[in-house]
Amino acid sequence: MLKTIVCLFLVASGVSCASVGSTVNVAGNFGTVGRQAGDIEKPIVKLVSYESDKNPDGSYSFAYEGDDNSYRHEQGSVSDAGTEDEALEVKGSYRYVDADGQTIEVHYTAGKNGFVPFGTNIPSEISLNAKAAADLPNVNTYEEEQELKLKQRRSRAQTDVKQHTEARPQLKAATSQIVPVKVLVEEKPVAKVEQPEKSKKVAV
Repeated sequence: MLKTIVCLFLVASGVSCASVGSTVNVAGNFGTVGRQAGDIEKPIVKLVSYESDKNPDGSYSFAYEGDDNSYRHEQGSVSDAGTEDEALEVKGSYRYVDADGQTIEVHYTAGKNGFVPFGTNIPSEISLNAKAAADLPNVNTYEEEQELKLKQRRSRAQTDVKQHTEARPQLKAATSQIVPVKVLVEEKPVAKVEQPEKSKKVAV
């Protein structure tokens, strides 16, 4: 039992060492991982410039450039702020050198009509199709169209009622005027009415 625990411990140690830069060869010896024949050492790219600006209205811009001829620039602004059509409109570009040494540069726009890229590595058909799709009017679903029509009808009805009530002269509500009436009562002495005495009947 102890032997199996020790074996499992050694295997687990070998696996963990392999994940941090060591390996176990077939003979069971530990060694460092060497570079493979296909590995390419990638240099660290230094940042040459960096700018960033964020505004309270939601607009922004940023740009950076690396010493390997790479850069990126992007700016965004809010259109139709405060309405149902509010959207972030973005324009930008980036450049880098690919694995073959070719400089790739892409310009793009993005907004409520979608993402439209133009670039040296993007086939022109894709750019043209994206541009055409972005220029199309926004297609609503049937339910959205019905909801929009209902809102428009309600808005017209409210406008008609408002115009009708404004066109009528406003009638003042009749106010009742309560006039205090003072009733004068004269005090006259009340005459005493004598009542006949009740006669007593005598039984005979």
